[in-house]
Amino acid sequence: MPDPAFYEAVETRRTVRDFLPDTVPQEVLDRAVDAARLAPSSSNLQPWEFVVIRDPGARRAANAACLDQLPAKSAPVLIALVTHRGTWRRNRDEILRIFEGRGPLRPSQSAYYRKIIPLVYTTGPFGLLGPLKRALSRVASLFRPTPNLMSRADIRVMAHKSTALAAATFMLALRAEGYDSCPMEGFDPWRAKALLDLPRGAEVSMFLAVGKRSEKGVWWDRVLMPRDWVVREL
Repeated sequence: MPDPAFYEAVETRRTVRDFLPDTVPQEVLDRAVDAARLAPSSSNLQPWEFVVIRDPGARRAANAACLDQLPAKSAPVLIALVTHRGTWRRNRDEILRIFEGRGPLRPSQSAYYRKIIPLVYTTGPFGLLGPLKRALSRVASLFRPTPNLMSRADIRVMAHKSTALAAATFMLALRAEGYDSCPMEGFDPWRAKALLDLPRGAEVSMFLAVGKRSEKGVWWDRVLMPRDWVVREL
């Protein structure tokens, strides 16, 4: 039987543009982040980071980087969801450490994380190896199914896709707790990166405004594209 609580969270989640000033309990944020950590990611490398912006000066700068949008200014909590391309080695090593702590590694686990992952994620100096790998995998694909061995741009897209899955899980968890959110893609990426002091290979995927919706928080009724526009069978 379906879980009605899950579908209620899905149906009542809205992009909220104006928030009440009520604080969001830390335990609510902690549970929602822990739910987001369960989201699927490419090769389980979890290339995301949740930056909760609390310092008043940093918050004003973040609001400005978000173009002073009403959700950013009115939300009691503002979170930058950061995508990291350069953490794959650290995270890969942690996965191997945990696997080894559970018992001897299976040959498939060792081969995947010690050989395939470096092959996919290594793009060489200035990313020059990436286009070559991509071209070789495209040629091989003419003869048999072959994965894209990926350029730097491909890795960036993959990391953002994984981070978006974590964001969606986080927003649904908030709704299950009775709180609301607004994902914002409209922001100044250069100012945001400087504000958060992000390293190379890291960038803000989106900002998330979090709180409880005000009476004017939902601006219009939900609009969905026709189902046959978004579902196709072969």
